[in-house]
Amino acid sequence: MRIPNFAKQINRKNKKRIKMVNVVIYLEKNHDAKYLVETLLKTKLIASASIDVNNASYQLVNDVCKENIYTVITVQSKALLFSEIVAHVESIAGKETPIYSTPIVGSNKTFDNIIKSKTSQ
Repeated sequence: MRIPNFAKQINRKNKKRIKMVNVVIYLEKNHDAKYLVETLLKTKLIASASIDVNNASYQLVNDVCKENIYTVITVQSKALLFSEIVAHVESIAGKETPIYSTPIVGSNKTFDNIIKSKTSQ
């Protein structure tokens, strides 16, 4: 099967792009989300963040639906900084803080440049 020229160009461009992620952090109410975001930004571990207060999360525990209220922080960064982000969050909020990441599979050059210019490495 022959690959069209435009697909080859996209593949070449993607090789040059950095791998980026959204990192989602579930903070208990007793932690200061704004402080955590500020420290992540100042250490250049993240490029941007949003804070969602009073986020309801549901889990089934012993056949009973349990509601937990969190402050959810969603940040954008380079994938290679994920471990450092986790270590930083855990040092402030504790190792029990739920954290996960999802890949950013597509973005425009403006977003790429934001991530590159605002984060370390």
